[in-house]
Amino acid sequence: MATQGYKEVVDDESLINLIERGVQNSTGDWLNSSELARERLKATYEYAGVPDFHLAPQGVSTIVDTSTTEVVEAYTAVLSDLFLNNQKLARFVPYDETPGAFGAAKDASNIVNYCLFKKNNGWEILQQWMKSALLWKNAICRWDYITDFEYIFEEFEEISQTKLDEILSDDSMEIVGKLEYENKVVGEADGLGPEVELIYVNVRVRKKIDHSRVKIELIPPENFRISRDATKLEDASYIGIQTDMTRSEIRKYWPEEAKSIDSWDDLNDSDNWLGSMKYAEDTAARKQVTGQEYWQGSNSNDVIPNEANRDVTITESWMRVDRDGDGIAELKRFITIGTHILLEEDIDFINLASIVPIDIPHEFYGLSMADFARSSTLASTAILRGFVENTYLTNYSPKLADPNVVDFSALQNMKPKQIIPTNGNPQGAVAALPPETISTGTVPLLQHLQMIKEQATGMSKAAQGLNDTLYVSGNSEAKMSAVQSAAQKRIQHIARRFAETGFKTLIAGIYMTMYKNMKGKLPYNMQGVYGSVNMETLPSKMDVEIHLDIGENSNSTLISKLVKVGQEILPSLNKQGAGIVIKPEAPAVLATKLIEAMNLDSNDFLEDYTTDDFKQKAAEALKQQSEAAELQQEATKAKLMSELELSKANIDYTNAQSKNTMDDNSKQLAVSIDRHFQEWANLTIKATKEGAQLPPHPDYRDVIGMARELLNPTQPPKEQPKVEEPSQEMI
Repeated sequence: MATQGYKEVVDDESLINLIERGVQNSTGDWLNSSELARERLKATYEYAGVPDFHLAPQGVSTIVDTSTTEVVEAYTAVLSDLFLNNQKLARFVPYDETPGAFGAAKDASNIVNYCLFKKNNGWEILQQWMKSALLWKNAICRWDYITDFEYIFEEFEEISQTKLDEILSDDSMEIVGKLEYENKVVGEADGLGPEVELIYVNVRVRKKIDHSRVKIELIPPENFRISRDATKLEDASYIGIQTDMTRSEIRKYWPEEAKSIDSWDDLNDSDNWLGSMKYAEDTAARKQVTGQEYWQGSNSNDVIPNEANRDVTITESWMRVDRDGDGIAELKRFITIGTHILLEEDIDFINLASIVPIDIPHEFYGLSMADFARSSTLASTAILRGFVENTYLTNYSPKLADPNVVDFSALQNMKPKQIIPTNGNPQGAVAALPPETISTGTVPLLQHLQMIKEQATGMSKAAQGLNDTLYVSGNSEAKMSAVQSAAQKRIQHIARRFAETGFKTLIAGIYMTMYKNMKGKLPYNMQGVYGSVNMETLPSKMDVEIHLDIGENSNSTLISKLVKVGQEILPSLNKQGAGIVIKPEAPAVLATKLIEAMNLDSNDFLEDYTTDDFKQKAAEALKQQSEAAELQQEATKAKLMSELELSKANIDYTNAQSKNTMDDNSKQLAVSIDRHFQEWANLTIKATKEGAQLPPHPDYRDVIGMARELLNPTQPPKEQPKVEEPSQEMI
């Protein structure tokens, strides 16, 4: 290493040594014979039901319990449904509400989703990414910008300069070969002689179609390298990927660097050029479970067709090194073959993303669902094989035979209706050996193992909708819901881990790679919606959200909340004064979010509410609504005042009428009372004259009551007043 004072410059030789040490100190070498690799092998065999060495000893039966298969497939199906149903995985949100920010976020979401699902087979890639993590602890996905062109040739005969200029106006068109031309008479020029036009003969052009894109791919676990002390990709001192590539491909991608590749002596080393001829154990296992022949190591009988097609092992590395001697280790990406550097570039981020189902704090590698199902798989496999063996021995029990009496060969190859010759009495010459009795506790043990597996993995038959006994009479809805809810929470947790770690990294990385490498207008087509995005109008960075239709973030829950805001909250706030509490664009924001929650494109219905033009129109509309509301309020007030005056007049009239009625009643009452007392006085005088008994003197209050009864005959009749005997003084 060269030095500049206190600073250290990493030269080419030192760099190669750092890369070699990085590979050696990573989680596995080329053959990947580490404990981690052996764990992956076990998971592969358990998933495929292959009777591998780590399972129960084989006899007649090679049956393997399917717990790992059930768990991995169930989780893969549920997670794929959560992430991949509507092809709207990428959701960008602006940092602020600057003009056009919302529209830019929508454009970014559309173009990234298009890149992921249309330009790449996003559903297949992401589904396999999640399954790999569920099966092999961690799974690595990478993305990169690749340059790819297609050429279409077309020939023209005898075309004019104007036509040729029209063809070449397309920047993608270019002339191929030598351009031949001739002068051709096309007519007379007003008596001045023949008119001659320049004509091009047999023009051959080539149209260059740009298929350059962001390519997304999965990294086989046996090819991935990371420093043993790493807890995540960002803090790893070394990250590497080792793959095979032919010499021809190397010359294609790095023509300048690979000019002298034939003279590189180190490529003759088997460690560098055998490449694909040395399958890692993971690769061999996958080929075995799919029924393919496989082998490891080199085979002298294999013939390599030619030098150009020989495979070479290349190493792609991500490291922080100081190459310029400024004392700062910059993040760089290298591609090397042996001691040769094919590529060196400065990078802003590592174009890799990792997901893990069950994380272990402070560790890069976590646990898979296959790890949790393993104990059940091993135990259940041993028990099931015992069952099968016992059944086989029962049906085909071994026998004891006397060789002096029975013909062994005939007994071993016995067929229906066959006659077996014997020497002497056959009775007692052949006896069957009884099989071992199966323990009565075996079936309960299998059931207990099933329960242990469900508890460990969180994926029960009830959660999958496969347990009919859960829905029998007597089981409450609450019980069924509790069983399913526990599994859903486990699934939701894993889904959220995938979303907040690897998926966010992938989506953000795709966007930044497109922003850096792709210019101009990019067309897209998503679910029947056609459009284009001008990459130069988009910001360099935006926040990323991965929407999962689960729990409080489910679309149905979100729609309910938005409806409540629109029907209850906003109208309530609006009563406090239009334009004071509620933003002018609030209705548009609400409608946009509601449409998006329905998995529809709001651009088909609404304008971008973040633009200055929209805000101005919203403010004007709100002003007009306020003015209209004020006019309506004044009109309503005037109407109420008019109705109030009319009501008051009616009340006054009614009161006057009542007063008149009361006055009339009072007069009638007085007349009635006077008449009553006058009649009593006349009767008294008459009785005195005739010496008859005097009439009783009425009580004044009773007289008044009786008078009122007479004036108001609708009242129910009252008890007759009590009459008192008149005193002597009254007489």
